[in-house]
Amino acid sequence: MIATSIGQRPHLGSALGRLAMKWLVVALAAAPLVHCSDTEEDGAPDASTREDGGADGGNPDGATPDSGPDGGGASDGGADGGNPGDGGSDAGPLPTVTGACGQDGWCWDNPIPSGDSLQAVWNGGPSDVWVASGNHALRWNGQTWGLRETGLTGNPLRLSGNGREDVWLAGDSAELARWDGQTWGHVSLGQAGQVSGLSVSSGTEGWLTQAPSTEAPNGRVWRRTATGWAPADGLAGQTLSAVWSRAPWDVWALAGEQGLARWRGQGWSAAGLLPGAAASGEAYTALWVAPDADTGFAVTASGAIARWAGSGWVSLQSPRAVPLHGLWGSGANDVWFVGDLGTLLHWNGQAVSVVDAGTQEDLLAISGTGADHVWVSGARGTLLVRNASGWHKLTRDLAPAASWSVVTGSAADQVWVFGRMGTTGAALRWDGQTWRAAEAPPEPIVAAWAASPEEVWAVGTQAHRWNGKKWEAFALPEGLVARAIHGASLTEVWLVGAEGRRAVWRGRNWLDAGRSDVELHDVWMLTPGYAWAVGAKGTFENYNGADWVPITVEPAHTLRGVWGTSDENAWAVGDQGLIVHYEGIVFRVDTTSARGAALRDVWGSAADDVWAVGDGGVLLHFDGTRWQRQESGTVQGLAGAWSAGGAAWAIGEQGAVLRRR
Repeated sequence: MIATSIGQRPHLGSALGRLAMKWLVVALAAAPLVHCSDTEEDGAPDASTREDGGADGGNPDGATPDSGPDGGGASDGGADGGNPGDGGSDAGPLPTVTGACGQDGWCWDNPIPSGDSLQAVWNGGPSDVWVASGNHALRWNGQTWGLRETGLTGNPLRLSGNGREDVWLAGDSAELARWDGQTWGHVSLGQAGQVSGLSVSSGTEGWLTQAPSTEAPNGRVWRRTATGWAPADGLAGQTLSAVWSRAPWDVWALAGEQGLARWRGQGWSAAGLLPGAAASGEAYTALWVAPDADTGFAVTASGAIARWAGSGWVSLQSPRAVPLHGLWGSGANDVWFVGDLGTLLHWNGQAVSVVDAGTQEDLLAISGTGADHVWVSGARGTLLVRNASGWHKLTRDLAPAASWSVVTGSAADQVWVFGRMGTTGAALRWDGQTWRAAEAPPEPIVAAWAASPEEVWAVGTQAHRWNGKKWEAFALPEGLVARAIHGASLTEVWLVGAEGRRAVWRGRNWLDAGRSDVELHDVWMLTPGYAWAVGAKGTFENYNGADWVPITVEPAHTLRGVWGTSDENAWAVGDQGLIVHYEGIVFRVDTTSARGAALRDVWGSAADDVWAVGDGGVLLHFDGTRWQRQESGTVQGLAGAWSAGGAAWAIGEQGAVLRRR
């Protein structure tokens, strides 16, 4: 049962004085989450058509047309955005360094264009490039970055396609996702398994391999025909992976640890052995075969490289002993390799050399349509593109390695984000136009509250106050581990934290203010005589100007965020998708709008404009009637939300800063 009588409502003070009323907790029959349908607006027209083969987006029929119009320059893509390095008169225009935006208006502000690891890339031309991360895919349409939910669970491991209306994404589930030019749809394979290779070479030809599992000790092989995807025979006794299509009638694959297999229309056959890998028993993991010559390369997770020169495969000395994840080439004398720690290697027909990638992030995938149109994706949203003038980084991160814990502000053009960078504090500040790295307190920050541009509190082991020019530190009561801070005036500010501890600021120093019986996670103040705190075991605590009065709701999941607009309208969110609405007389409990999600924070700008965020990129909006799921554009955990004047922000792990435009 959820409906219970709680007891007498305390006096609210002279400003809010009224008759005592009963508290009541009731279940709320919430509407289910609504997922918006995908739409797509193409930017520039596709500059080339092609048939792509292989997990990395190669060109199997040997055609490597000019990847786009010549001419066009670019500006520097430093911390203030813009375009990376000048492309030169023959380089063609470069993609703009801006944040990717989803259909609900949420865009990446930092890092950009995305902060999630981009594990797969497919290059269909200058106005049709896809990269995938989690259950999201980003598309460059020649003008802007669009972000779409694919609906796939698990990790997206492979992208391949046959033009702008036939792009496929596969991961470690029993489903494939297909982009038809407008939406991502799903195709069931019927058998789950980690995908180890994907190659779509035409509208009726494609291959997919799955890694070995308990149910399939040698893995599985799937073939796409005019009737769809269906199980297919592989090479007897061998596990096929890393399929690569030179043409619809000429497909290669790795077989076992060192073998090769080839399909030429009549079944798979053995096609030789690769040299022994550097590490005993290690298997090759990625393959590329030139479309128009007897040349190919394969790599291992330890960084070993094998080369095929027409008469057999030989080991090739790599200048970097790091794991390699992908390779692609425009021809026999132009092959690129990507790997950990920003490793970018190039084969020029004579030797393999190291090329400066401009990043130390792991590079995970590579795809191209020609020598001067190659894309690389990697960890933390890393993106590189090559044109005729060389390689360019398409990523901006104002606070590399930062993890955010809280966002706060005093106006829509006065927003702060706080967190940690290693053992020190980190901060960003929004002025209504741009984000800039800001001076931060000298320790990691876990809670913050902004009363005005000249009065901002940021709390770690101490409380730090920004006076408009510098940070001043104030000691907290001994042993208090802060979790949240909020105030109703400059002389009435409350802290809550571990072990139910509380502290209050009344203008000179922080005073011990007793403790609750449970862990407290958040606090929100309306006036100096009215506040709410929430914490473990479904606990609400109401402050009446003198005492904190506890109330418990069922189910008794931990509550982690609280916010309201008046003494008769407050929201709290917490574990297991728990959303509680206080309406002055009753607490309405909603466990369906965010079923099972771990919600971390709630904030709003009005009674009909409330946001909640949580783990896995969960983002919800209340419009005055119901909560609806919105597309956040990330799978990172979101720890904080803040809004004002219709604008909204969400922050979280790995430096994620999202803004609703």
